[in-house]
Amino acid sequence: MKHLGPEQICHRFSAEDEPAIRVESGEIFSVTTTDRFKDVSRTDPDFAKSEVVRSMNGPIYVDGVKAGDTIKVDFLSMFPAEPQAYVLALPGAGALGGRISSFQMIAVQVSETEVVFPSGASIPFRPMLGQIGVAPEAGEAQMGDTGPFGGQMSMTEASAGSSLYLPVFHDGAYLAMGDSHLAMGDGESTSSGVEGSMNITMRASTSRDLQVREPLIITEDHVITFGRGKTLNEAGEIATLAMSDLLMERLGVSAVESAMLIGCASDLRAALALYAPYSMKMLMPRGSLAL
Repeated sequence: MKHLGPEQICHRFSAEDEPAIRVESGEIFSVTTTDRFKDVSRTDPDFAKSEVVRSMNGPIYVDGVKAGDTIKVDFLSMFPAEPQAYVLALPGAGALGGRISSFQMIAVQVSETEVVFPSGASIPFRPMLGQIGVAPEAGEAQMGDTGPFGGQMSMTEASAGSSLYLPVFHDGAYLAMGDSHLAMGDGESTSSGVEGSMNITMRASTSRDLQVREPLIITEDHVITFGRGKTLNEAGEIATLAMSDLLMERLGVSAVESAMLIGCASDLRAALALYAPYSMKMLMPRGSLAL
């Protein structure tokens, strides 16, 4: 099995970067994400300027995936790569930012079942990828950017057992990923997720059953559209419009009926509520879309 190691990093989504590895469409491969916070000072408020903090793993060139295709990324498994990870507290960020007087970072212990804080408090192990995308249509996109290519979507459903669909703008896709969390709540609404290195087994292939123009995630139970904006309302509207478009395309219903279906069955949730640009996601029961 081909492996993308933690030292094989990039700092942007771009088709101009030399691929770190090449895989065939449909080939299973593994990735160990970079432990971005391992060597960061636990009292340094300028941590975000660090090159390693602003790094991702990749890019991965997927042979057989062509410009104009949709790439399907299956997340097969996710496990901790190290027994220790980190949680940050950010002054002024989110609803509780006023209660945080200075930048702080703590180490937590991680297993395949739980994350344990120094106080003894524990939360379930809930792995996800905060950032994953392909090279954008024109130019490059930085870590933290989001668009049709993917990027910083911060969707907790980007986890084991789910599939991510993205439009492809360049042959090979140039897939890159990072910002791995061992646990994160919907919205990452205060402070941070559990930041750490992760071992991921995945598969990337040309989608034969679904074509997309914007990022889409399918889990065992839901189909999920995504929106990003200057406000949570704007992001929610974009995610809702995307779901409406999908319902009309897949089911042949009118805009009015799509609105009815969404109001009756969909859940609108925050993906990133900590800072702007904010992101929202809309979850529709998978059976309703026959996917």
